[in-house]
Amino acid sequence: MPIWLGAKLRAKGRAASSGHAETSRATHKTSDWADPHLSTRPAPRAGRPEPLERSPCGGFAERIVHHGCQDPHGEWPLERALLAAPTILADLARDPKLAGLDPARALYLDIETTGLSGGAGTWPFLVALGRFEHGDDGVWSFVLWQGFLEHPSEERALLVDVARRVAAAGALVTFFGKSFDRHRLEDKMRLHGIAPPFAECLHLDLYHPLRRLYAKAMADGRLATMERELLGFARHNDLPGSQAPAAWFDYLAGRPHRLEEVFEHNRLDVLSLAALAAHLGCTLTECDPAGAPLTGPPITRARSLAHHYARARRWTEALAWCQRAMARIDALPPERRAVGTMIYAELETLKAQAEAAQARAARRAPDL
Repeated sequence: MPIWLGAKLRAKGRAASSGHAETSRATHKTSDWADPHLSTRPAPRAGRPEPLERSPCGGFAERIVHHGCQDPHGEWPLERALLAAPTILADLARDPKLAGLDPARALYLDIETTGLSGGAGTWPFLVALGRFEHGDDGVWSFVLWQGFLEHPSEERALLVDVARRVAAAGALVTFFGKSFDRHRLEDKMRLHGIAPPFAECLHLDLYHPLRRLYAKAMADGRLATMERELLGFARHNDLPGSQAPAAWFDYLAGRPHRLEEVFEHNRLDVLSLAALAAHLGCTLTECDPAGAPLTGPPITRARSLAHHYARARRWTEALAWCQRAMARIDALPPERRAVGTMIYAELETLKAQAEAAQARAARRAPDL
């Protein structure tokens, strides 16, 4: 173990126990115990998280969990991600290359790290990769693989396996992964002399298209907010992400820890990636594969799509979505219609812009 890490763990241990007499192991006070968000949570546990096995690749631990594709995540069965049209995903993500992304072969990636910055001082101690698998019986399943560092010395072995899996898949789905997950892994791979596979990999980052579509009607663009508003999935007693590093440091130091809650938080993140990819694929039809109206604010969605297509100078689509958004505002009850007044004025301006662009195109068109 690096000298600096050992010193940090010893310091955290002293801070956790300072001023408190330890009467028994059951009442041992860990570094996160005083957090008010965790006051109603069960006590931290000692020992190794279970089930956890040593990887056949050697050098680190792993957990594999199989989910039925018909199992719902909120209101969305995971199998609906298999129906997401790559052309729609590419359109909404503003990345034409994603037309080659196959949701059935992509990896759904999420990581847990000891910090937000990159470099040698940040440890990606838990890496999750979910993927769809087609069994011999013809039934699809969603398999979640979680690679875990039981000791910092195992980092290179874990990253070698992650790089191999990502390169074999050739496609990733993340949430804010282009800005965070990818770079944290890439930084550490380079430090270990491992060739990062990400530059050659198709990468759908759900954060950006979903934020463009819905952020104006939501409190923020966080994953938990998108889950709740779009999937009907609310987390209960979820471990705050800020507590994940403390759980790992507690485990390394042999103290009671909350790692099982970190594993669960990470698992739910990955399931949400598949469900949100399915939701994004239904955006243009505005209904789910069962024919029900698509969840999420419909006025905001139509307004955002109008701007999306106006930006791309696809004026026919921009005008259609603009008119759809305006019609939805007109259909609001009188007591709510005033809320849409400013939006309506904005849409009228956009509508006039689209109509003018169409008129110019018609004048330029040669006579048939």
